[in-house]
Order: sequence, then structure tokens, then C-alpha cells
Amino acid sequence: MKDVYMSVSLGNREKRREEILQAASEVFFEAGYKGASIDAVIEKVGGSKRAIYSYFGSKKELFAAIVTELSNRALAALEPDELGGHDVQAVLTDFGQRVLEVVMSPTTLALYRAVVAEGTRFPELAEVFFNNGPGRASVRLTEVLEQFKHKGQIEVQDCQLAAEYFIGMLRSDRHLRTTMGLQEPPGEMERNQMVQQAVKIFLDGCKTHRNKA
Repeated sequence: MKDVYMSVSLGNREKRREEILQAASEVFFEAGYKGASIDAVIEKVGGSKRAIYSYFGSKKELFAAIVTELSNRALAALEPDELGGHDVQAVLTDFGQRVLEVVMSPTTLALYRAVVAEGTRFPELAEVFFNNGPGRASVRLTEVLEQFKHKGQIEVQDCQLAAEYFIGMLRSDRHLRTTMGLQEPPGEMERNQMVQQAVKIFLDGCKTHRNKA
């Protein structure tokens, strides 16, 4: 019975953590990093500062957790279970669709704007965002490209650089225009078209000699 109660307790704690992250995402979206406060999070989700700090030790840790959760959605496409039996085109397409869905979401765009606006005053903020978001995605994609290179499906000299280039192609100038408010975020159909084009260009440059023949 102890194990049953423990699993219920852990389940409730995880649910509460998700509620806090959702509320905090809204606060960062509305107020930016500097303007966000634990008190504002409590107003949305209830509880106390002591309770919030039992999950996240600081505003910085809370911000890092939000970015990590967002990147998890994109990186799910690169989990070992997802890779089994799929060729490089299918994996890159799935990954690309998830990446664009995340980076073009209102929450991620708001976090990105906050980092750009306040990163010089809060360098740790920029570091947290990059390491838990874009940097983490590049590292994992590099590992996956190394696997496909080893299998002979692609021909790449520098998989790390190739991973960074591919993610850059996915975002393209559209991400900058959207961040600046010059365009609305692309819908699902447009995102899929962007991904297909990026995958095609990328793989055309990574073809093995056998595939080029």
C-alpha cells in the first residue's frame, strides 16, 4: 500500500508542477523576464512562495524549466524509440515539424523576445535559454546525424555544423520576421511546407556518392 500512496503522491506533485509551469509561462509571456515575479505566478495558480520554491529554487530555475519543457516536445522526435526503422528523411521531417511548432508558438516567441531584450542585462538568462533550448536541440541532432552517417545514409564531414545549419534552415528568416511582429506565425500547412523544403535542401547536400550516382 505504501507504494500505491507514493505513486499517487508523485502523480499529484507532477501535476502541480505542470500547473506552475503553465502559469509561469503566461506570466513570462505577459511581463517578460524582468517583470515576471513569483507573486504573479501565485496569483494565477495559487499556493505560496514556499510551495513554489519547493519545485523551483528561483525565477531563473523556473525559466529554465519552461524552456526545457518546450525543447522536450521537439526532441521527442529524436528519442531512440522514435528512430527505430526510420530513414533519415522521415526522422528529419518529424523533428522539423516539432521544432517549428515549438519555436513559432506564442509562448516560445515571447520567451525569445524576452531573452533578446534583456539578455545583455541578464546574461545568465540568455545562457539558460540557449543551453536548454537551441543548444540542446543541436547537440541531440548532432548525435542522430552521426548515427545516420555511420549507417552510410548521409555523407557529412562535421555533423555538429550540419545540425546547426539544418535548424537554421528550419527557422529561416520567417522566424525573425515573426519575432519582430512583421508576420503572423505560420500555420500547420505552411510549417509543413517549410520543413519539406529544408529537408530536401539539407539532404541534397548530404547525399552519399552512391545516392548521387
